[in-house]
Amino acid sequence: MSYVRPIGSFFAAVIVAIILGSIASTHFVLGALSDLGTDISFSDRLAMTLQDIVGIAPLYGAIIGTGLLVAFVAAIFVSKLAPNLRWFVYLVAGGAAVGVTLITLQTAFGGIMPISGARSTGGFLAQIAVGAIAGYVFATLSNKSQSA
Repeated sequence: MSYVRPIGSFFAAVIVAIILGSIASTHFVLGALSDLGTDISFSDRLAMTLQDIVGIAPLYGAIIGTGLLVAFVAAIFVSKLAPNLRWFVYLVAGGAAVGVTLITLQTAFGGIMPISGARSTGGFLAQIAVGAIAGYVFATLSNKSQSA
């Protein structure tokens, strides 16, 4: 049994989560600053986004990657109950993993969300959506019925 496809698919899903999660977080923070009257140019937004992707990648990837790993292992068993809905099982698993991970972080930090872009309801839901997308990416790339 080859583990190359699922391992590669997992890393691809984590990379997608890092990039999209960072972009979402950055723009929720910049949106809040704009709401306060701060003028932020497109070039500043782009520079901050790229800086955040690079800066957050190792820690965010390790934390969210751990949550996704646990969720995807659980999804292996759940997807056996509904093999035709495998993509949906992993989508839900990814979203749930990020949501649970963020709540766990908030609890560990004394009620303060350490990812500032996830402090608002919209930002939190955006991070969950990122996890769902990562789950879908994993399900799609790791699907054995696809040709290599």
